[in-house]
Amino acid sequence: MEDHGEEVPFPAMSPAGIEELTDEQQDKQNAAKAQGAEALEEGNLELALEKLTEAISIGAASALLYARRAQVLLKLDRPRAAANDCTAALAINPDSAKAFAIRARAYKKLDRIEDAHLDFQTALKLDYDEQVYEESLEVEAKVKELKAAAVGKRNAEEKAEAARLLEENRQKYVAGLKEREGEYKEKADAEKAEKDKVESERRERVRKRESEEKAEKEKEAKADEPGVPKSHGPPEDVD
Repeated sequence: MEDHGEEVPFPAMSPAGIEELTDEQQDKQNAAKAQGAEALEEGNLELALEKLTEAISIGAASALLYARRAQVLLKLDRPRAAANDCTAALAINPDSAKAFAIRARAYKKLDRIEDAHLDFQTALKLDYDEQVYEESLEVEAKVKELKAAAVGKRNAEEKAEAARLLEENRQKYVAGLKEREGEYKEKADAEKAEKDKVESERRERVRKRESEEKAEKEKEAKADEPGVPKSHGPPEDVD
């Protein structure tokens, strides 16, 4: 991309409100235009710009006059000013193929490729020109490259976004599993603790019962030992 960032201010435009020139003004404008054309033929671009600006400043400038100055501005590597003059020309004559073609070249220099492509195509529709067509091919190829690059970038971004969402969902799934796993473990631990408690209580009852049974058996065994008086029931009454 060429650097036109420090372009000097645009040259003067035609005064607003002047739609017709007096004969004297018209003569001055015609003389300035002729001097500008002569300077352009001699390759004196600065003088050509000066004289064409003088003609435009008189007033009631035509679309063709703006387009001619735009052409000179473009040769002086002032694409922004050239595009500005072409826009002014098109405001006067929307069907000026010359203004569209020059503005397309200016946009190309400014790296406004899609705008250049549109202006080239419009110029060709209004008035086909072989040279303009040849110039338009390079811009058209660049537009296709830009569109392909944009599609590639969009596809890459969509792919990256899909991968991001997939990873985000995977992480959520894993986090959910871990959370449920924690809940299951907590529940299982609680169930085990309850079972252990029940089992411990059962064993305690069994132990106690066995202890009581053992004590009873020992008592009975001791009562059956020789020399140990057995307990008797109360004596019967004798009549």
